[in-house]
Amino acid sequence: MPNTHVVTICLPKSIVIDQLPTAASALLTAHGFTDAGLCGHFLTKTRLRTSKLLRPGKGTAAGGPVRLLDLARMRTELSQRYWNRWQLWQQIVAGSPVARPYWHFFDRYAADPKAYTWEHARHGFAIQPRVARMLTYNSHPGRLCDLPLEHLDAFEAGLNAYAAYGWLQAVPCHSMLTLDGRILRPTSTRYTDQLEYLREANEHLAALADADVLAAIATK
Repeated sequence: MPNTHVVTICLPKSIVIDQLPTAASALLTAHGFTDAGLCGHFLTKTRLRTSKLLRPGKGTAAGGPVRLLDLARMRTELSQRYWNRWQLWQQIVAGSPVARPYWHFFDRYAADPKAYTWEHARHGFAIQPRVARMLTYNSHPGRLCDLPLEHLDAFEAGLNAYAAYGWLQAVPCHSMLTLDGRILRPTSTRYTDQLEYLREANEHLAALADADVLAAIATK
């Protein structure tokens, strides 16, 4: 879905699964989000008790009780994908100098847009040899995957850190609505801000009971 933002919603075990979409939509509206539909974000543990799952199909669901969602496999699989992506990135950028992340150039632009324009910032980031190699690889139709430019800080943190970053990202979506009604979200796309959000979101997930319910809904 283009131009959408997916929210992970945490709901108590008392919620009836048939009422979940309506309840979740009302909560999102109260926080200024527009419901754009359910997302089959979660892997599931069962193919039998699908009546307890929200929009189940082919081993995925848009939500359900924590005990029926395979959060551990989601984390393991995304961690492995990030592990593999880092190995590929390392091959592509090997021998190039460490690059400054995009926010270094954006901050300079934001501080004085007249003296240092957006075009200066965009060009300054892109001409760095390491970034240029990533852009070149991402342009190739035969690429194995994209190398996200916004992950530059995370790539630079090393293989194990990048794999852990994947583990942390697997279950939380772009933002999270907690059981006590708080919205958790990163303050920017910077690696440190993403990590702060993911730390808080995963701590909240770890505190949920097996009977509590998760749902993933796209918003506008």
